Amino acid sequence: MSLEMTRISLACTFAALLTVTGCQALDNLTSVGSPEPVETAAATPEPLRKPSGPSVAGSDAAAPPVNDDPMQFMGLQGVSVAAQLGKPDLVRRDGGVEVRQFRGKACILDLFLYPAGSDLAVKHVELRGPSLDADARRACLAEMIRERTLAG
Repeated sequence: MSLEMTRISLACTFAALLTVTGCQALDNLTSVGSPEPVETAAATPEPLRKPSGPSVAGSDAAAPPVNDDPMQFMGLQGVSVAAQLGKPDLVRRDGGVEVRQFRGKACILDLFLYPAGSDLAVKHVELRGPSLDADARRACLAEMIRERTLAG
């Protein structure tokens, strides 16, 4: 094999490895939405379903199904967020932006609210936790929602 063919082969192999590694890294991202203000649109929440992974809190099979999709909060007005999740564990204000943080047993939900008319609306959502597994984070969110809404 010629030197040029060897270089091309190595370059292709390296490019393929970078592509696979990049795709795996994208799977680990939990940030959704857009950090800059955008026009408020009605969010269509995912239908209620049981979490796809085991609950972090070890809930039993009789636990009521909840929507564990963090995107369900996109576009909600601040009053609606409070009605659904109650009082946040932390509120940070930076200019006109408000970040509301809700803590679960093994995850944290950050809702970024931007001015929308006379109120604030969620324009960016982050669900994070020590696990890189999206199913585990969503199970934690489901448990957090149950604890904040259904149990109390």
